[in-house]
Amino acid sequence: MWIIRALALGLLIGVAPLPLLWIQSGDEFEHLALATLIGLDVGQFFSVPIALTICAWEISPWRKRPRPAPPGFVLGGITLTFGALVVALGLVVMRWLDGRPSGVGDPDGETAMAALAVLSGGAALIVGMVILAHRNAAVRRSRKVSVPAP
Repeated sequence: MWIIRALALGLLIGVAPLPLLWIQSGDEFEHLALATLIGLDVGQFFSVPIALTICAWEISPWRKRPRPAPPGFVLGGITLTFGALVVALGLVVMRWLDGRPSGVGDPDGETAMAALAVLSGGAALIVGMVILAHRNAAVRRSRKVSVPAP
């Protein structure tokens, strides 16, 4: 479950370098959305492997510190919402890029980046659902009370 947490954090932290990776070519909303998705893809390309590496080090058996607590409802909810937002934005941008007339001059590379963003948003959706389901099952298990027989 800690690897799922690291994956969720890596996907979410991919937003952090977005202002540094800004490449906007037009003034319309679609150009803004495309630049956001491209920056998100590049940011996640670096943040997800780093987060997974740090997680592998933190949960390794030779570490003296205790393992971190399993992820909770907040991380699952934020990851699920983030994934839904990225998928929706990616689908809108792909529809704009593939429309007639095309949104940009040569939309092949931009369509690939938008499709990659849709995939990363789908992964965030799945990770968020897994975190929420795991946490919900843990809460249900902890609330079961066995009553001793009289």
